[in-house]
Order: sequence, then structure tokens, then C-alpha cells
Amino acid sequence: MRRNLAARLMRAQGMGGSVVFIASKNGLAASPNAAAYCTAKASESHLARCLALEGAEVGIRVNVVNPDAVLRGSKIWEGDWLEQRASTYKTDKEGLEEMYRNRSLLKRSVFPEDIAEAAYFFASDLSAKSTGNIINVDAGNKEAFTR
Repeated sequence: MRRNLAARLMRAQGMGGSVVFIASKNGLAASPNAAAYCTAKASESHLARCLALEGAEVGIRVNVVNPDAVLRGSKIWEGDWLEQRASTYKTDKEGLEEMYRNRSLLKRSVFPEDIAEAAYFFASDLSAKSTGNIINVDAGNKEAFTR
């Protein structure tokens, strides 16, 4: 954490703090035709664990929220990525959200406010004794169960 500007500021303030990474279910579960994305998200999650180790001594907590397929309001789903995902899963753009919903155990869509609630939990004192953890917000994706 010594090279991270936010961590340096938190250390200098001496008050601890909370860092929340928004990664992806794909950091834990492989996805077809998305090797670069999955690798980047896995790296992000591992970085968070490393930073959790480095920051704990001064009360800096670092945790990860792993969403899956937040289509509403997300710019990642505009253009090529949307087309690629629809093609990979053999559906059209309009059927993609239903496909993601139906593959989840709870058969529910994941929305931006769901991710915000998980991030709030990690950022707040509700999780004051949590660091190096992951919350999956994916309506139940067994491939992404943490082990």
C-alpha cells in the first residue's frame, strides 16, 4: 500500500479506512470468449487481498464486490461487448438479460442499486471487522461460489 496514493493519505491521517473494489463474478469463474476480462478481474481481486494484508496494521480494510451482468445503466453493455456476449450465449441483445437472469440460482436480475448496497456494507462500520473479503452479488452463480 505504500505506493498507493489513497493508502498513503489514509496512513497519514491515522484513522484507518475502507477501500472497496468493484470486480466481477468473472474474477472467480471463467467465461467463454472473455479471457482478458476474466484475467483482469481476477487480478483486481488478488490486488485487493494484497492491499488488505498491507493495510490491516493501520486499520485500512480492503474488500471486493463481485457483481454479475449488471446490464441496466452500465456502459460496458453498449456496443461490441453486448454483441459479443449475445453471440457467445446464442441470443440477441434483447434476450441477454433474460439469459443471465435464468442462469442464476435465484432467477433474478442484478441491478446497480444491488451493487451499491454491497459497496455501502463494506464501506460502512457494518463491516468493521471485515477485510480481504468478497461479496458476490450475482443472484447465485454456483461457478463463482468462493472456496
